[in-house]
Amino acid sequence: MKKTVLILLLSLSALFAHECDYSLQLTLDTNKGLLRGTATISTDHDSVMLLDTAANITSIANARLVVRQNRPHLLKGGKEEPIELTFLYGLPEGRDVVLLDGWYPAIDLMCRYRTRIEAPGLKVVTEATRTEKGADGTLYIFDRPLDALHLVASDRYETATMRTDTGIELTTYLYPEDAPLSKRYLERSADYFKRYKKMFGFLPYTTFSVVETPFPAGYSMPTFTLIGKQIIDKPFVLNTSLGHEIVHQWFGNYVYAPYRGNWVEGLTTFYSDYLYAKEAHEGSRYRKELLIKYDSYVTGSNEIALIEFTSKTKESKNAVGYGKATFFFSMLEKRIGEKAFRKGIDLLLKRYPYKEASYKDLRQIFEEASGSDLLEFFKTWVYRKGAFDFSITDIELGFVDDRYELTFDIHSNKMLSRLPIKVCSETECLWETIDLGKKHQKLELDIEPKTIVVDENYEIFRRLQPQEVPPVISRILDGDVTVIVDRKDRKRFSKMMKVFKNVVWADEVKFDTLKKRDILVLGERNSFLKQVAIPFTMEGDTKIELFKNPFNRSRVIAVFESRKLSRTFFYRLRHLGKYSTVVIRGGKIVKSVTKPSQKGARFNVRSGSYALKPTLDPLASIFPDLTGRKVVFIGEQHTDFSNHLNQLKIIKAMVEAGNRVAIGMEMFQQPYQKYLDDYIAGKISEKEMLKKTEYFKRWKYNYHLYRPIILYARKMKLPIVALNIEKEITKKVVREGIDALSKRERAKVPDSIDFANSEYKEELRRIFSSHQSHTFKDFDEFFYAQLLWDETMAKNVVRFLDRHPGYTMAVLAGNGHVMFGYGIPDRVKRRGITDYRIVVNSMKPKPGIADYLLYPEPIETAKEKKIGVYLEGDDDLKVVKLVKDSPAQKAGIKKGDRIVAIDGERVTTIPDLKLELFFTGKEAKVTLLRDGKEMDLSVEF
Repeated sequence: MKKTVLILLLSLSALFAHECDYSLQLTLDTNKGLLRGTATISTDHDSVMLLDTAANITSIANARLVVRQNRPHLLKGGKEEPIELTFLYGLPEGRDVVLLDGWYPAIDLMCRYRTRIEAPGLKVVTEATRTEKGADGTLYIFDRPLDALHLVASDRYETATMRTDTGIELTTYLYPEDAPLSKRYLERSADYFKRYKKMFGFLPYTTFSVVETPFPAGYSMPTFTLIGKQIIDKPFVLNTSLGHEIVHQWFGNYVYAPYRGNWVEGLTTFYSDYLYAKEAHEGSRYRKELLIKYDSYVTGSNEIALIEFTSKTKESKNAVGYGKATFFFSMLEKRIGEKAFRKGIDLLLKRYPYKEASYKDLRQIFEEASGSDLLEFFKTWVYRKGAFDFSITDIELGFVDDRYELTFDIHSNKMLSRLPIKVCSETECLWETIDLGKKHQKLELDIEPKTIVVDENYEIFRRLQPQEVPPVISRILDGDVTVIVDRKDRKRFSKMMKVFKNVVWADEVKFDTLKKRDILVLGERNSFLKQVAIPFTMEGDTKIELFKNPFNRSRVIAVFESRKLSRTFFYRLRHLGKYSTVVIRGGKIVKSVTKPSQKGARFNVRSGSYALKPTLDPLASIFPDLTGRKVVFIGEQHTDFSNHLNQLKIIKAMVEAGNRVAIGMEMFQQPYQKYLDDYIAGKISEKEMLKKTEYFKRWKYNYHLYRPIILYARKMKLPIVALNIEKEITKKVVREGIDALSKRERAKVPDSIDFANSEYKEELRRIFSSHQSHTFKDFDEFFYAQLLWDETMAKNVVRFLDRHPGYTMAVLAGNGHVMFGYGIPDRVKRRGITDYRIVVNSMKPKPGIADYLLYPEPIETAKEKKIGVYLEGDDDLKVVKLVKDSPAQKAGIKKGDRIVAIDGERVTTIPDLKLELFFTGKEAKVTLLRDGKEMDLSVEF
């Protein structure tokens, strides 16, 4: 990183028209912790402005101090006399002196510096193109315009020097414990300078030093770089960071950039970190990592344009000033070509030595080098905030005459006018370029498309799609993170809790919070992890692992645990931001992994056909496999009796194979288990069981569909397990959300709900769009209800089998709850049962949908008895309309009548009515209330 100093946004180019020579006479006394200095400033300016300084100016000669526009200025007494200042500065405690900002009376001019330093016992480094040793100290001369001076000194430095065949003298200043690294640093520095001299044609300076500092650092100044002790032995410093700081000798320390609109970090990164990645065939990966950083740190509230970037003060600015700027130069090179780009760089170095070049100057140079008008390109990427963002919706495929027609809508923020896309079939891809001025797109294709792919090599600076972003540590380093802590861990994580402003106890977490925020969970046994089924497993002494937030795929959930918490751990994390998992053992990183993510923005086209070789086998052929399993999930189309007959056949096969079989049924709800048990035990009748389980209120489908299974269970004494959650809880979640549940209601909800399966979510989204959108307010309501059903049924399956280890179970549920294993099966598996098979009925074949697909021939069962009337409501049996030629109309029932009894049994609700009608014969006595009087009519079915 180039160390920058604010010069109040004045144009340095204008300042070069004036001469400035700055002489310093310095004495460093580390024993007293004091720096004494004399400054002599020669300039043809009538006045100069003093920049912010912590130095104590003790005297001023040949000038007087005045205030202009709330800033201190030195007004010269005479043009020929230099300004003279004396000052004191308190040195920091310790044996190391590192002076970067505000330590001497700096001014708002670029000056040539002559610095004489007396520092007994210290080895000193400062900017110098040459040095002269004398009896009164060493004179450091920097004979080029410089914005500010920096000084580093220590009595602990061990030095080593190498003169290279490129003509540069290299020196290392390292602490004794790190001195063995000197040879490697000298050799790598020599390699870098040789490489860049060949690339740029010259060396900006003939000396260069690598200087170790006691604090974390990575700065580049003219003729030297500072590297912090904490990272100096890390391989990435030698392999990339050192090269980055050396490139700064050309860009930032030879050609200068304005304080505002600082482009040097982007071009330096382009010629170092990014270049090395490209040479390792990792250019695409590196560009994606830049976009992930941008996605992690930059929001609408902290976003800046490139023209606003000054220096790296926070990660959000870094993502722009380094990341976006690197992308800018990469896209510029692609736009004008490598040859023209190279020519532009040569012109930049030739025309702006020790001068400031702005983005406007860069545009003019690259326009000259390429012969292209680059105004719109620079306006978009330099002066406008943000990244290209787009979405593709409403994808449809047709076939007209002899070609496929692919249509879709594209929405973008217009940072590009044209967008290259790739349309792929199963075997080949075609490239198309679309006009982003048009929302609706139509492509005529000779291939059957399966996927639309955009920017899979990450050549556009853009916002990533959620599927492209892995859950990485950078997401929690500089964002609006909510920390979740168990109360029992309050003391253990007390210091960490002070670092974050949003801390929530695990027993007070609201699901609405989870949808809107990135989450950091402290503690491997945090109860929240079980609530949302986060599969965190501890490794090493310290571990952090990130997961996609199942409530919002563009957010993350991080889990942190440490048995030996280090003070430097979170500092180290800033260098590990690209990873999803980091494990530390014995103070060393033993594992660092980035979880896989999608390559490129991909949009699926529903197309293609599956070919199956029809080797249809009789149902009995699969019985040997099914009857040996702990659980058999048998899906159904609820209203198709042939599906239920297949379920009965499989249950009978399981029984006949000698198994003790229980039947788990979606159709019955948990609170009514007692009445199923009483029915199987012969304590209550079938009619009483249906009444007390509220079957006709809670399930409503024709009971004849399930009756053969239930009668067989009664006959064979097979337990029927009510799997489903009570309807009232599901309704409340649908209407008000999970957070609205009372403590009593929450106790009935599974203590662990897995929201993470994105494939299941997309499958449910398709089901919702096709069949359920009229029932639920929005998809989230349907999704939460589905998960409540799935988790409750899975919990009840496992609970029964745990309590009755000798049993197997046939689970009867809708196909949607079992296909692909996404619903109940995966959740049973998470709870420890893996020995199962999945069977679905009457479903379109898809890869992985089930272990077995059944295609039964249609077969009918008894129909529900219906009188043929429309009633006022579930709890009001007043007739509001009659069906033409219905049994009711034929019997003489009239509009306005109220049904009060069937065969003498009083009824007040539609479920009551359905129950009584089920057990009538071909004729029923219907008691009506008409004109205030009861009357009986005979209804024939």
